[in-house]
Amino acid sequence: MTRSNLVRLIPKTSFWYADYTGLEDVKATIKGLYQSSKFVSSSSELSADAPFGVILDKTNFYAEQGGQENDTGVITIDGKAEFKVEDVQVFNGYVLHIGRLEEGELKVGDEVVSTYDELRRWPIRNNHTGTHILNYALREVLGDHIDQKGSLVAPTKLRFDFSHNKSIDAAQLTKIEDISNDWIKKATPVYSKEMSLAEAQKIPGLRAVFGEAYPDPVRVVSIGAPLEEIQKNLEDTKWRGASIEFCGGT
Repeated sequence: MTRSNLVRLIPKTSFWYADYTGLEDVKATIKGLYQSSKFVSSSSELSADAPFGVILDKTNFYAEQGGQENDTGVITIDGKAEFKVEDVQVFNGYVLHIGRLEEGELKVGDEVVSTYDELRRWPIRNNHTGTHILNYALREVLGDHIDQKGSLVAPTKLRFDFSHNKSIDAAQLTKIEDISNDWIKKATPVYSKEMSLAEAQKIPGLRAVFGEAYPDPVRVVSIGAPLEEIQKNLEDTKWRGASIEFCGGT
């Protein structure tokens, strides 16, 4: 398992850094079991009628972060135990898988398989890309002063919050919709790559959340331009024609 294949939280930021490609199942080791403000060594020590948290040494589950909702799924020991993951959150730098034990027993040190629900993540992933497309369209129509102020990325919908000094008129709204729909109809490829922070910040048209602290290296997501090509000529103004953002989501 390479570094880019593991979910890891960048301390003191609200930024996820991960590569989830091909990681629907991951073998992991239980490092902690948590309920009611205490850690235990076995699920047999916990209240059976209440949810509890599981900490793993590595995970392919996405914890709720940056507006994107959490994954759900299961953590299993084949033929012995099944834990249903209903929520995934970050507490004090640790990814906590929260849910209920459906059968068997879990103990610290157990080898398990963690499996996220791809049918849930798939529409979330599409909607997250939708926020990138909308961010681009808003900038093109309303101007470079547009700053993202928040978002919601859920399986059935997305919401994008942004700053602007007046309401959007009907003509502008139609143009924003047309630009967004055009990207979708063309099925424009999405690219992602680690880059040094200093290098990435040179890209014309790069979008980032104002006031956010980003790691170095940083994950860059581009819609419409391969990042290997961008790196060959970082400051070419033609990259403004692509959607390019810092992003740690799926």
